[in-house]
Amino acid sequence: MTANEMADELEVLFDKITNNDSPGYEDAELSTVLTKAQERFVFQNYAGTNKLKEAFEETEKRRKDLNELVSNSTISTSSSTQTGALPNGVFYDLPTDFMYAISEQVTISSTDTCHDGNRIKVKPITHDLYAENVSNPFKKPDTSLAWRLDFSRSTSGTDPKRHELITDGNYTITSYHLRYLRQLPNIVVDRTTTTNQVNCILNETTHRRIIDTAVEILLEITVDGRLQTNLILNQTNE
Repeated sequence: MTANEMADELEVLFDKITNNDSPGYEDAELSTVLTKAQERFVFQNYAGTNKLKEAFEETEKRRKDLNELVSNSTISTSSSTQTGALPNGVFYDLPTDFMYAISEQVTISSTDTCHDGNRIKVKPITHDLYAENVSNPFKKPDTSLAWRLDFSRSTSGTDPKRHELITDGNYTITSYHLRYLRQLPNIVVDRTTTTNQVNCILNETTHRRIIDTAVEILLEITVDGRLQTNLILNQTNE
């Protein structure tokens, strides 16, 4: 379904709910509402706050809902600024469209030929766990596992987001292999110049659920009509 088709269907449903008393919306306003609706849909189905309490990849349905956002990146160069890095820690810039990590590995370089060139797991941890276990020889990073901490940009709002990878100091990282969910492009409705429209990139099966969510958002903006919405749509954001 194109962005314009989603906007048309949104207006039809909203008119039905409001008994043709909708104030009418411009394309730019519908773009904003549909974009907000798809964001709500993605965050609910990623975190498992949907009606069925199913999180990302928990079921086949949830995998298909968000699979168009799954991307790969191999990062071979560390961040240009390493100020503030922890011992044996190195900052890496993330892709500009990065949203959430799905899986992480690194390829390592070591003087030990048994480990040189190996691809090992990366474990995301909190700063509390780092402080508790960094000196524990049985829990700290080794040649089979690196740690990852979240960290801020070099300059807020301008530079890429960053991760800090922690090793045991006996090897170096040559490549950071990241599979992640990318950010959603905004939906753009343009019924005057159709070539300017930007369609929702999620699977077609999600589009009507996103429209239903957009109807709810319009009602939240204009009037508390959530019960009426559920009765008329007879659908849930599963």
